[in-house]
Amino acid sequence: MYSNAVLPAVRFKRNRTQFEKRRSEKKMVDRTENPAILAPQLPLNILLLEDNPDDVELSLRVLRKAQLDVVGEAVATREEFASKLRLNSYDVILADYNLGTWTGMDALELMRSEGYNYPFILVTGALGEQKAVECIKAGIADYILKDRLERLPVAVLRAVEEQGLRSENERVQRSLQENEAKFRTLAESIPAAIFIEEGTRCRYVNRAAQKLTGYTREELLSRYFWELLLPDSRDAVLAQTIKRFSGEDSSRRYQIQIVTKNNQVKNLDVTVGMFPLDGGLAALITAFEVAAPKKGEKKVCEIAPSNYQPRASGVILT
Repeated sequence: MYSNAVLPAVRFKRNRTQFEKRRSEKKMVDRTENPAILAPQLPLNILLLEDNPDDVELSLRVLRKAQLDVVGEAVATREEFASKLRLNSYDVILADYNLGTWTGMDALELMRSEGYNYPFILVTGALGEQKAVECIKAGIADYILKDRLERLPVAVLRAVEEQGLRSENERVQRSLQENEAKFRTLAESIPAAIFIEEGTRCRYVNRAAQKLTGYTREELLSRYFWELLLPDSRDAVLAQTIKRFSGEDSSRRYQIQIVTKNNQVKNLDVTVGMFPLDGGLAALITAFEVAAPKKGEKKVCEIAPSNYQPRASGVILT
């Protein structure tokens, strides 16, 4: 929450009990678990790496003057910095460049070596254009000159928000990877052959698809399911697709024929479903072998529940 008035300057060494209480309250809201929480959660916990107490107070005063609710801790040595990283978590780190026997960039490297990736802002004196470029390339979120501290509140909020967006993106990617792993586990364990195709590119096949067609996974990924179909089957599927796009009722389930790698003709029960993938549409094709049509029956048709006898039960994923 924001303060209702500009807070007076205070010493940066706050009461430890108050600091831990506010930190525990903040941790009750975990932004990585809720996609809606992308804005900075307040109070902001800031670690200041600075060997001049007056500069620490000045930075905190500027942030509070901008009505930011912040909790600050300050350290100056390498040992203190490493200890704080291990003990607490922070929303942002503000570091001077010149720290006597070491530098803010040394601190950035130390932070990363400890496995942390907090937004890192240099708050320093004259830095020089070339040095500033080098620091940005090394991965700092921003740098603020000490005689331009009015930029500090905006820089802090921007760095924290960008970190939140990165964390959310990482959460989404982890979720996608977990879902993909679950899908693969399921797909590899069922008897139905599964093909996922995007345009004319095959993106995935399971073991059952390899067994059904006689082709290896690599061979199937280099071709298109359409290429396996006999001409009559191609014509029938195309006709039904045209009907569907014309608004007519049309099944997405067919009996078709394919030619396997060893030139064997197989009759399949095939279901086709569409789903979004990487900004486009992909086809999820499930298939299992069925008995050959009886004499006089069509070899290719829309499936009807009463006119086929599957050799193995299949799971249809939609």
